[in-house]
Amino acid sequence: MQRLLRAMLSGTGFRNLTIFSDSERAGTAMLSDPPDLILMEWENQPYDGSSFLKLIRNQNMFPLCLVPVIMMFSEPRKKRVERALKLGAHAVIAKPISPIQLLARIRWVMSGGLKLKLVGERYVIEGIEERLTVEQERHDQLSRARAYQESQFAEMTSIQNDVDELLQSAF
Repeated sequence: MQRLLRAMLSGTGFRNLTIFSDSERAGTAMLSDPPDLILMEWENQPYDGSSFLKLIRNQNMFPLCLVPVIMMFSEPRKKRVERALKLGAHAVIAKPISPIQLLARIRWVMSGGLKLKLVGERYVIEGIEERLTVEQERHDQLSRARAYQESQFAEMTSIQNDVDELLQSAF
């Protein structure tokens, strides 16, 4: 995957790429020379995406705590994606991803659209908690609407069946 990412990014004009095989080595190196962007796999070792984001988003990791992070997922399950966003990932992507999509996501993140804010001792994406809460409420409302719709259709079908039976017995 690392060779594939290097080839994809090199082909789009990125030249100064540093790729690490494990998150511990990456973290140590980034403290000496903070990158402009971190592109990381959620399932990395020895620190997974959750542990890594908790570590680098701490204000004591300045200036590394302010570096944009794009988290990659082999299996982008809703809870894990939400966790990554709540912990400070600027974006998430699902693998496999095309070079065009990857470059578009990198450019979007680097354009500075999402800002970090300090909450307690950690930096988080400004407004992400609220956006996720609104999205969850919307999802819950739609689920309730679907359940109501199903119950109403079932009731209408039952009434129609009763009417059909009455009409058939009358003839």
